[in-house]
Amino acid sequence: MKVVDDILQQIEYCIHNNEFLIIENEKVEIKDNSHNNSEWTEVFKTANAYLNTNGGIIIVGILEDKKNKRYIFKGFDFNNEDKLKTIKDAYIDDYGAKKDISEYLHYETRQFLDGQLLVIYIDGLPDDEKYIYYGGSAYERLISGDHKLSDIKIQSQREYKAELIDTRELRVVANSTIEDLDVNRLNDYIHLLNSEVKIENIKSSIDEAKSFLKRNGMTREDIPTILGVLVCGSEPGEKLHWRSQVDAYVDSPVTIDIAQNKKIINNTVIQLMEQSLAFVYRNIQTGISNERGGTKLFEYPERLIRECINNSLAHRDYAIDHYVNINILPGKHIQIRNPGRFKKQLLLIDLENVVPVRRIISGNPKANNPKLAKVLSVYNKYEGKGWGMASVIGACLEDRIDVPYYIFHSWDELSLYIPKGKLVDETMDTLFESYSGYLTRKLEGYDITLDQKRVLTYLYKSENLNKQDRYTILLTKDNNHLQAIQSLQEAGLIIRHSISDEIYSVFIIDRNLFKKSFYRELEGQYGHNFVALHQDYKDVLSFIYERNTYSLDKYPSANEIGSKIWIKKGNAAILEGYEVYKRKVRNIVNKLEKSSFILRNNNKPEYMINVNYKSLGDLFN
Repeated sequence: MKVVDDILQQIEYCIHNNEFLIIENEKVEIKDNSHNNSEWTEVFKTANAYLNTNGGIIIVGILEDKKNKRYIFKGFDFNNEDKLKTIKDAYIDDYGAKKDISEYLHYETRQFLDGQLLVIYIDGLPDDEKYIYYGGSAYERLISGDHKLSDIKIQSQREYKAELIDTRELRVVANSTIEDLDVNRLNDYIHLLNSEVKIENIKSSIDEAKSFLKRNGMTREDIPTILGVLVCGSEPGEKLHWRSQVDAYVDSPVTIDIAQNKKIINNTVIQLMEQSLAFVYRNIQTGISNERGGTKLFEYPERLIRECINNSLAHRDYAIDHYVNINILPGKHIQIRNPGRFKKQLLLIDLENVVPVRRIISGNPKANNPKLAKVLSVYNKYEGKGWGMASVIGACLEDRIDVPYYIFHSWDELSLYIPKGKLVDETMDTLFESYSGYLTRKLEGYDITLDQKRVLTYLYKSENLNKQDRYTILLTKDNNHLQAIQSLQEAGLIIRHSISDEIYSVFIIDRNLFKKSFYRELEGQYGHNFVALHQDYKDVLSFIYERNTYSLDKYPSANEIGSKIWIKKGNAAILEGYEVYKRKVRNIVNKLEKSSFILRNNNKPEYMINVNYKSLGDLFN
């Protein structure tokens, strides 16, 4: 109701003040249809688009005069009521049968200025009931327009529905009866359903709710389904066992079992989400901000954690009698382990290439449990637009977490890891410094931007994770940092992997970037004398060679060599042993200089590879 109130207030303001604000969007449509001869085709088409997408509101009785940039209140002619009622018989499904949409449409008349208008509230269909057709075509809502769905999209949806013929969430629960459902929990759901406009009456008993439960997939022949017990079961754990359970832990460095560091939650799906989130928040809080009245500070973005936990419970495979596991390793990562799998069409895998790839396609809005997703959307626990992975990538590319990844434990169990830290960390800053000259040349004199650094870092770290049998989310032009990707591709700093196709481009970094070894180059320079060196000496020579060859700041000092190698070894956050290591490196630099492996630049304590090296004997003598 409040949404419509706000919209009508804006329109009233525009009419009184002769102003024009754009009101229509992906959720709101304004129609005239004020007179008896009104053509209702466009109303029916918009309703079809909302049903096939994520729902919306049609306000009938106001003319949006885009040409003259004004709104004109015409009012709703109630002589058109009979025409409006035909909307319920206007749509057909994939098989040509009429689709009953009565439970997805709700009407309300509103007093406005000196007359009345009509508000039509439309809920989106569950994914397993999409798409429906009007006049031979199916429409979807994109921004503020209604567009015909492509044949490819329609066929893809049909294939998806075929996979859901025996939907797991709609399987009946063994040894359960309708009395195992709680009417108060059901009424909590109905109350939220009625928040915008009254859709369903509150139930006095489960027996009175039988029709509603059946229509919404919560019972079959009066036997509760998995969905029904998840939403309003009186004792979910007794009927669903581990399927309604989350085991949450904090990995403590001590062997003592601390009670606050673990929580076993077995409840309805909404309680699972809320209690799991509360446990995680309690264990990732780092302090209190002085801003906004003492806001809590967390190690990880709050919204990201909320979406990941909610999505894990929305998409898990409820046919598998196993719990969801949340594991917090302080200062390292959050792991969410789930029963389930990704559909094969969402995986891009090439393990035979020199650069192996394990990527997951993001942005798939199709729910694994469509009826449950519908319920969760009412509780604002599920958005239905495939934004979950996009949010994870977004947080990463904003430097709020490091690169997230998945591990597949088996064919039907996987884990999402959300690492603490930054994407462009000190190790990457060191690499960008070492390759600053090469990057500037490839970018034709321009300095690399922060966005370009983030994209390169994401792709570089993805390659490393893929080599470790870890799956990362595909970075695409469509959803992340379009301009940075295009500019890096034009500069040849990223290239398309051979697994790429006409729809999905899999990018890998320029093979000259961020090399891990210069063994061959240095062996060619120094011969057997390099091969015989201890690894610490090789590390120093490799760093100097890298800086001499690729950096704008070509000649590092002994102090810088020690600091940067320490960081490159992954020790940026470790202080213990740091000064000892730097003294060790200074000693190595002195020995390498004494033996003519390296030279000073203009007699300054800044070093370069001796390209005219001739052996002066044993380095260690």
